[in-house]
Amino acid sequence: MSRLPVQYDLSYYRGRTNLASVQWQDSDEVAVNLTGYTVSAYVRDDAGTLLASTDAGGITATVTPADGLIVLTIDDNTGRGLPLGKHQWDVWAVSSGGIDEPLVTGAFTVIKEARYA
Repeated sequence: MSRLPVQYDLSYYRGRTNLASVQWQDSDEVAVNLTGYTVSAYVRDDAGTLLASTDAGGITATVTPADGLIVLTIDDNTGRGLPLGKHQWDVWAVSSGGIDEPLVTGAFTVIKEARYA
């Protein structure tokens, strides 16, 4: 089922824990069952340095397999430690057979909330 990822630019307000919700759908807009898939998400700076991920820590992916739904959250310490500015992010699903499926990619812009000095 190899496919190109959806391009989605994300603005993240530093200090929040919710990142994004992603639903994998097929070409008929029917949810893809994620049973047997491992989901990974990554945030990297422009130099390619890993800032946070599900693999290395900081980001958690909660998956509802039958609905194809992935909810991404970031822990408070990791979120507050992200440098302000534009970075990159992507989300992958890997089948039990080892097939990588890129789901989402795009800019990841970290913005400081006005209430935090």
